[in-house]
Amino acid sequence: MKRPVIFAVAALMAAASVCAMAGCGSKTETAKAGSAAASAVETTAAAGGEASQAAAGGSVTEADGIATINGIAVELNGDAAAVVDQLGEYTLTSQTTCHGTEGDDKTYTYEGFVVNTYPLDGEDRVLEIVIKSADIPTSKGIKVGDTVEAVKAAYGEGKSVGMYVAYDTAEKKSVQFVVENGVVTEIDYYYDV
Repeated sequence: MKRPVIFAVAALMAAASVCAMAGCGSKTETAKAGSAAASAVETTAAAGGEASQAAAGGSVTEADGIATINGIAVELNGDAAAVVDQLGEYTLTSQTTCHGTEGDDKTYTYEGFVVNTYPLDGEDRVLEIVIKSADIPTSKGIKVGDTVEAVKAAYGEGKSVGMYVAYDTAEKKSVQFVVENGVVTEIDYYYDV
């Protein structure tokens, strides 16, 4: 009777070893960070050159790939430690990566937006910024609740895939608008690792 239990435990241990060697698995922790006075920090978005993509109705620049939240510029692939505390109070969830890198992908959830990070050379870098609030416009003034027509008037036609209208802002960087029933429901700034 003890044999099936031993085999079950051995099978579970083997599965855990495979996941550990592959770098997969997850852990979740929740923490609250102190709210920094965002108004005390004045950061402006760096101006960038023209991106390779320009379309009728608007042009897209590298600066369009930088989210400005509460006066703080959050740049894709930038140092996450430099901005996460300045953005205000957040909840942190950490999950181990399966990308073959050391360290954890992290999700910082704030009121109205999310910042996702990935580890690179011992630092957390900004992977994605997800805007869900109409209070946080893009550099061209587009916000959640605007129409897809307004997006295209500001940025051009872009690349439409499913519910996304996407614009390359620089190499490996983009701003993407989630559109449902002709209305922007989310704005994603994304770095392609």
